[in-house]
Amino acid sequence: MTELDGSFAQVQRFALLGFYISGLAFALAIGLVEHVARVYRLSLLGFAVFVAVGGAFSLLQFFRTTDEFRQSVNRRALEFAFVGSLIASVALALLHSFGIRSISPYALPALMVILWSVGLFFSARRFE
Repeated sequence: MTELDGSFAQVQRFALLGFYISGLAFALAIGLVEHVARVYRLSLLGFAVFVAVGGAFSLLQFFRTTDEFRQSVNRRALEFAFVGSLIASVALALLHSFGIRSISPYALPALMVILWSVGLFFSARRFE
């Protein structure tokens, strides 16, 4: 492994870590919005938007630094996340029609990120 390959993988890991940290910070900020005083809500929402933009930039950086092999792994992971989130959204709609309490609209994007991460793990293991 050359130094270029090591730094390339390190940039990818750093971008993916930035995405996950941003996602966690966004989830915490949005979760706290309803529980803080009215005065702090606007600043907390501003922080959530700032973190979301940072997370989107990190994800874009991750996709930019992928080679053809990793693009194939990412495509399989995105397919897995799409099918899983489609099934989950239909299941949530069916549960809602049966009278079960509605779930937060932020739950589905969080589920998509989780399914994409699981898809990345299993797709990468499949090709190793």
